[in-house]
Amino acid sequence: MRGRTFVAVGIISTLSGLILGVLDLERVGVLLLTLPVPAWLAVRQARSGLRLGHSVIPARTVVGSHAEVRLVLGNPNAFGTGPLRITETVPRGQPLRFSVAGVRGRQRRTVAYPLPALRRGRYVVGPAAVTASDPFGLVVADTRSTDTAELIVQPCRDPLPALALPIAWRDGAAALSHSVGVGGSDDASVRDFRHGDDLRKIHWRSTARAGALMVRQEERPWHGESLVLIDTRASAYPTAGAETESAAFEWAISAAASIGCHLAERGRRVAIVNGSGRVAHDDVSAILDLLADTKPALRADVQPLGDALTGLGRDASVFAILAATDHSALAQLATRPRLPGSAVALLIRPWSFAASAAEVTDGNAAAQAVWQAAADSLRSGGWRVVGADARDRLAALWPALLADNSGARR
Repeated sequence: MRGRTFVAVGIISTLSGLILGVLDLERVGVLLLTLPVPAWLAVRQARSGLRLGHSVIPARTVVGSHAEVRLVLGNPNAFGTGPLRITETVPRGQPLRFSVAGVRGRQRRTVAYPLPALRRGRYVVGPAAVTASDPFGLVVADTRSTDTAELIVQPCRDPLPALALPIAWRDGAAALSHSVGVGGSDDASVRDFRHGDDLRKIHWRSTARAGALMVRQEERPWHGESLVLIDTRASAYPTAGAETESAAFEWAISAAASIGCHLAERGRRVAIVNGSGRVAHDDVSAILDLLADTKPALRADVQPLGDALTGLGRDASVFAILAATDHSALAQLATRPRLPGSAVALLIRPWSFAASAAEVTDGNAAAQAVWQAAADSLRSGGWRVVGADARDRLAALWPALLADNSGARR
């Protein structure tokens, strides 16, 4: 705007000087017309050479924690830039606008700003739009960078007491170590292919012989195998949706993170399977990243969870975090073959997360009947059942989940 004013006044001054024959007025007009030219060249060079880079510190955080964005402005040119106005794209908010005095030639400047606490999920910071101008503000030019940075907000974890696994789960590992321990770490067996397995481990000779996909399994008998299943049906959790948080759903995600990471950190092989069939193995960071990305699923069944139960080893332990809103969907899990006592269902009462304290205490008769039917169906298939509602912390339920006796609890 200021540059246009200079040009307009310069034209008027030059014409007026020519008409009136006033030489000084002509000189002022020519000067006003000339000044925007070097300003335009300087801004053009600054815009073409300016480099922007984003980073988020830390790149992974936990629900309720804060992160900081660092925007690095680099100027490879010999001349410095004028003032810069930056419009930054930030997660779940209006664009952030701020000004920077400028970047000197062949130097960098870092600008940092905090991000607010975000909900669980994966977010992108950037790109940024930069408005450059000369020191006098005569010429303004806009440019947009393509650089972005990613922030992963992982679910909260409830620290669990380091309790021993039931004897039934440990015995399987001991028996397996007797049968294969003499051959060393190169020994391998084959098993049925499961969703999420590495295709590079397919054993083609056994596949041809069995008529079904088989994969190599390196035996690690001193490590047990655990499977954590999480029910992610949107219909099973109150107010679960793309824009509205469900307290029950977030409780289930946190429970899966706590159990999976607790077991992985203690040397067990762990697989996390969500209701969409996505799988994460062993690594704590991979488990938390998967659960950070897990959203309520539109499907009404738990078929991916049932498929994950096929082909488990003799020492496998299964933890399923399920929402009891109907017993027909969960009955699919009751028909899957398992070792007696190795499968535990943490059966959530979803209605308790949306009710007042008095309603939680008194209970909802119809919903409680559905919960009981789901629990009976699972118990008939060999599962142990532990109930959970809005008042419960997983750390308090953990001893019950590891108890060795059968039947429903709470």
